[in-house]
Amino acid sequence: MSHSFDQKLGGRDFDEVLFNHFAAQFNEKHKNDVYSNARASVRLRASCEKVKKVPGANAEAPLSIECLIGDTDVRGIITREEFENLSSKLLERVVVPCRMALKDSGLSVDELYTIELVGSGSRVLAITRKLTSFLKKEPTRTLNASECVARGCALRCAMLSPTLVVRDYKIDYSFPYSIVIPTPKREVMVFPKGSPFSKRADDGT
Repeated sequence: MSHSFDQKLGGRDFDEVLFNHFAAQFNEKHKNDVYSNARASVRLRASCEKVKKVPGANAEAPLSIECLIGDTDVRGIITREEFENLSSKLLERVVVPCRMALKDSGLSVDELYTIELVGSGSRVLAITRKLTSFLKKEPTRTLNASECVARGCALRCAMLSPTLVVRDYKIDYSFPYSIVIPTPKREVMVFPKGSPFSKRADDGT
């Protein structure tokens, strides 16, 4: 019926919040500038991706990396409250696409039957709480948050492959934004936002 998104908001933005926090902490404590070391930055970002999921089940999350720069081992810890404070601006943006999708669909919050969260970023407890507060319903997790995304990507690749054959089915798509053609006098609307179009898996139309 509708869909909306924030192209500049995702799980990696929460990783970056943690990255900046720990990078500043390690620089102050060990005089190690992580930003100037590509290998150290990659390792710290990988660790931060794991750390962001921990406060959902625990009050605090530890981080430990051996030999981050040279022979320096680094350790840090962040509490759930600290993480949520650092991510406060990002959390405020989480509900904006939900609000837009509801408006475009013409539905009210009370008409939603169920809400499913997918993607690794959905494991952040603060995101779940924000959505629960806005949608007035506890989101469900009947699917594996990361695996279902990978399966969806694999299925999409199979649909586009010239060699693989998938089961015959129909998918209804809609344009997520308006498509216009600019002319010297005015812009001509070709497809308004939300215009439907379909694709069949068997014939590629």
